[in-house]
Amino acid sequence: MNVEILAPAGSYESMRAAMNAGCDAVYIGGSRFGARAYADNPDEDTLLKAIDEAHIRGKKLYLTVNTLVKEEEMQEFLYDFLEKYYLAGLDAVIVQDVGVMRFIHRHFPKLPIHASTQATVMMPEGARLLKSTGVSRLVAARELSLEEIKYIRDNTDMEIEAFVHGALCYCYSGQCLLSSMIGGRSGNRGRCAQPCRMPYRFYSGGEMVSSVDVPYLLSPKDINTIAIIPDLIESGVNSFKIEGRMKGPEYAAGVTSIYRKYVDLYLEKGKEEFYRHLESFEYKNDMTSLMDLYNRGGFSRGYGGTYHGRSMMSMARPNHGGVLVGEVMEYEKGYAYIRLDEDINAQDVLEIRDYGNRPVYEFTVKDAISAEGLLKARTGRMPARFGARKSGGYPDIRNGYAVYRTRNNKLLNDIRKKYMDTDIKREITGFLYARQGERLSLTLSMDEHSVTAYHNPVEAAKNQPMTRDRLAASVDKLGDTPYSFKELAVEADDNIFVPVSWLNEIRRDAAAMLTDAVTGACRRTEKDLVPKDSALNGMCIASAGDNTALQIVINAAVSTAEQFETALRFSGVSSIYADYELFKPDELVHMAGETAASGKAYYVVLPHICRQATYKRLEKDLSMLAKRDDVRGFIIKNLEEAELLLKALDSAGIKKELRLNHNMYVFNREAKQFWREKGICHFTAPLELNEKELKTLGLQDCELVAYGFLPVMVSVQCLYDNTKGCGKCRMDASDAPYLTDRLGMRFYVRAHCGSCNNIIYNGQRLSLLGQAEKIMRLRPEAIRLDFTFEGPKEAETVLKAFEDAFIYGRNASLEFENITTGHFKRGVE
Repeated sequence: MNVEILAPAGSYESMRAAMNAGCDAVYIGGSRFGARAYADNPDEDTLLKAIDEAHIRGKKLYLTVNTLVKEEEMQEFLYDFLEKYYLAGLDAVIVQDVGVMRFIHRHFPKLPIHASTQATVMMPEGARLLKSTGVSRLVAARELSLEEIKYIRDNTDMEIEAFVHGALCYCYSGQCLLSSMIGGRSGNRGRCAQPCRMPYRFYSGGEMVSSVDVPYLLSPKDINTIAIIPDLIESGVNSFKIEGRMKGPEYAAGVTSIYRKYVDLYLEKGKEEFYRHLESFEYKNDMTSLMDLYNRGGFSRGYGGTYHGRSMMSMARPNHGGVLVGEVMEYEKGYAYIRLDEDINAQDVLEIRDYGNRPVYEFTVKDAISAEGLLKARTGRMPARFGARKSGGYPDIRNGYAVYRTRNNKLLNDIRKKYMDTDIKREITGFLYARQGERLSLTLSMDEHSVTAYHNPVEAAKNQPMTRDRLAASVDKLGDTPYSFKELAVEADDNIFVPVSWLNEIRRDAAAMLTDAVTGACRRTEKDLVPKDSALNGMCIASAGDNTALQIVINAAVSTAEQFETALRFSGVSSIYADYELFKPDELVHMAGETAASGKAYYVVLPHICRQATYKRLEKDLSMLAKRDDVRGFIIKNLEEAELLLKALDSAGIKKELRLNHNMYVFNREAKQFWREKGICHFTAPLELNEKELKTLGLQDCELVAYGFLPVMVSVQCLYDNTKGCGKCRMDASDAPYLTDRLGMRFYVRAHCGSCNNIIYNGQRLSLLGQAEKIMRLRPEAIRLDFTFEGPKEAETVLKAFEDAFIYGRNASLEFENITTGHFKRGVE
């Protein structure tokens, strides 16, 4: 059984280090379209070199093309960006955007596509929808349990790649707009500013229920799954993916080497020996090394170890936690006397922390000291803002303060020496043929490749003949080539002479030929791609129908019965959307009847996330709702719901209107065409495109969200559970729960206990009321007013204002505080 170790390569140096440490493949970004725009991504020439080097070393290289791609970028840049890498033998691309998947599959048909974790695939039903675009591997959503991963593996023919180590997002990957809405740096475009690692306070029922001592409420611990490697493999995980493209080569190599060791241990020795080793001193040291390299308040086993909970969170500290190495025994006149519990190395960085785990003082150790020794550290004077009692005084250090190591200098030096200073070479076999009167030849073989280099005919020796040992010694100087001889055979006559220069030349020629053979076998030709113009001609870009009406259709999405009754009274509202998760089935049916009686269309809005329990509920309820004539259609928020409805409606012979929600990210016409081919022709415009980009995309088949508190995070973590304990559920709408950030900005929170997730909303409500003329020129299929936390009077005010502006052409305004136009004006990079 083969299990791939997939290492992060935030740079060319990280790639080399990880390969030397034993990875089977690396994933790396290029100059565009990668989800780590701030990594030290290689330029085109370096990436082409990296592809060849990976293949020479017997490794694979996967390119991240895992951002959402705008229509203009799709037309002008994506093909040219990928063409050279494709021809060079790129092994696969990791992709989020279904439009990009379709584009790549049509243009570069021999390029394997791996569906990114950003695609938020939760079930085999979602994975199967992507099959038509050439997806051969699924990067599992981080939130999936081992049982859910196994269910996907058993019910698809796709490979499964799973994150096994590194940083964990608070939000379901691909569903986060927090960084985008706060500062315009979109995670979907590779520019996340990580606001989840900032401090927040949580309020419910008007009172703060979080603690000021643990303010990092959205900051999960890093994951470490070494202890559950057997379970991961048995659940069907084919590729162990290590997170960390923003970290250095030492991290990539260090983590890779440890996962290589323990995966091989299980595969070679079995489960019993594996678990026995977890009791060893060596295992303890390896876990300390992983902690030294990076951790956030320790590790969790991720969602493979638990469904969710506070044990997975690092709410006291959002960055590197280091390793506990000692305790302050005494502090006097600028000197801290520290009892050490671990060995300390020269140039280690130590941090003294107070009783609340807050940093007080940091310093670098000059000399190595063994465990159980006493370290006398001179702290010196410092400004008050850095922890001194007063400016120019000594830091406020007290007995009992913990001491952590945040940099293990010896570990880093050992990693550099072992994995970075020299490259590990590939073993080859050689055969040197030196018979008098015949051409000198050298054959090199590796795997399925074999090459032979020739030189001049061999002459008889005039003086001292060349022995076989001397011939072999001269050839066995592979030097700066990527090879070393596992075996070198020599067939030669006894009385011959071969100049050393000939041996050097034939060795160099043969090594170069072997390299060309290896890299050439991976390369593709022009016949293996579809020219850009031909591919574009094969794409239908027509809209679902041109909207030439002067008026704009207004649809209202409601979350409460009061909002529903209010929307029902407005003649300017054409359709009402009711949230499946916020109303009971009988309430949904009652609302459908009332809506139809009022002459309006009625749609059911489906859940953000669809996992097995939710899917089973939907199968039952949607079967009932789909048969009703007063239900016009459904608003779809994930791949699983799309597959469920398409299959159910087709088998029942029922016609319903299906519309994708904005979180399905139809950023380009390729994405629209992907869905049209499935039978879905109505969309919601993405929230991260500006006016110009929306015009380029075309909104004739798109609804545009023009008002609402926008969801910025969907998480399986529960804020109430992580702060006060699960109340099943004490966090309801009447409590008006919300977060505040350092600037006092609010983010509203809603718990969906039926599907067990939290949704965090931007506290600034979107309103495009003032953009009415521009929206009219864009001619969207409709605008949506998305009601969440509004009372009936607020809802009435909003409805009247939009009705006046968009139906009757009157001047209208909203006087609410904290209104934003979102990305309609600014967009994202």
